[in-house]
Amino acid sequence: MDEVSASELLAAFDSDSGIAGQVKSALISGAPFEIWLKPQSASMLRGILRGRLGSSQRRGKSIIGAVECLADLAERGERGLLLASVDDRKRGGYLFRLFLDPQPLKVVGCVGIGPSPEDESRADPA
Repeated sequence: MDEVSASELLAAFDSDSGIAGQVKSALISGAPFEIWLKPQSASMLRGILRGRLGSSQRRGKSIIGAVECLADLAERGERGLLLASVDDRKRGGYLFRLFLDPQPLKVVGCVGIGPSPEDESRADPA
């Protein structure tokens, strides 16, 4: 796998509801995305995510899907997963982190991190 298209990433979701629906809407609307094609162990990615979530919470950022995503990663143990990012912040959405099983390409976990209150106040031209 050398690269993944937006349509391939859209097809990697099992559902259209909840956070999956938000990510799919962002991709359909042309939100930029990036996929790192070197698999990393699910346990390592879970540890990194826990740290990032803690930091984001301390800065007042809204977070969606964290509990489910951490549980999904815990279930996968040392399995190699890909990490992807979908940035819907220009539309007022979230920066989504997706965790994908590479074969076949399937989203196994997703979390969305919103802007912090100070980010939003800096964006105001007032």
